[in-house]
Amino acid sequence: MLEVFFRAMEDLDQRRRRPLQPRNPGPLEMHVRHLLATDPSSSIVADDHGRLVAFGVLMTRDADAFLSFLFVLPQWQARGLGRAVIGECLRGAGATVRLSTCAEADQLVSTALYASLGMAPREPVYLLRGVLDEAVLPPLPPAVRARPIGADALAAVGAVGDLDRRLLGYRRPQDHAFWVGGGRQGWLFEGPAGLLGYGYAHPSGRLGPVAAGEPEHLPAMLGHLARSVPVLEGRQAVVPGAAMAALQPLMAAGLRLDGAPAIFCTDRPGPRLDRYLPMSFALL
Repeated sequence: MLEVFFRAMEDLDQRRRRPLQPRNPGPLEMHVRHLLATDPSSSIVADDHGRLVAFGVLMTRDADAFLSFLFVLPQWQARGLGRAVIGECLRGAGATVRLSTCAEADQLVSTALYASLGMAPREPVYLLRGVLDEAVLPPLPPAVRARPIGADALAAVGAVGDLDRRLLGYRRPQDHAFWVGGGRQGWLFEGPAGLLGYGYAHPSGRLGPVAAGEPEHLPAMLGHLARSVPVLEGRQAVVPGAAMAALQPLMAAGLRLDGAPAIFCTDRPGPRLDRYLPMSFALL
């Protein structure tokens, strides 16, 4: 599966005359293995006499379906294989209440395929990278407390289930366990009236996911994450265009748009992307 992913991405880079990105299979493998463990029935491979030529992974949480991966070897593209793989993923997932994905903005063929399945392009999602000046981001207000998600991760996850359902439409305890177990450091942000949000940061520099009950809480939450997890090089964040409360402060602090955005495509409105920053384009 990883080889299909990298060969498809490298072929796209060559056709777009972009420099090839170095292969970094470690984080990708961890990500794929997590989804294979949580969604085995909707993770599908296609093979030609035993040789894997395509794969798709459909993540389902409370019947909300998100197409995390769909990749086909270059010589097998434009034959209807991608559509067939999606069909098998949906068959494995069973009944769903919403179907969505993220497509690269310059991948018009993929975007058209998703639109034909009802997933209309709705919202840009940007990748931001660079050196972050943490001092530009505001501190937490005195009335807000940040509580680490540590050894009591599963107990802490119970406190964010309602927030996840309100913002995303589903609970996701398995994903919180993955983020904590995968080296991310997480915090719950609590005010006098209760939970305001949560956020994760990784020592590699990746920020996210970050969720806030109200958009105005995002800048201080991001500031806390950046100051609490030092990094040797730059930072990276995936930010929906709707989350201007996060996009503008992060760019003011030094991050810059990296490449063309992805496009969030869905067959019905939601989730609340104005107050949620995903971990990646493949794990909403």
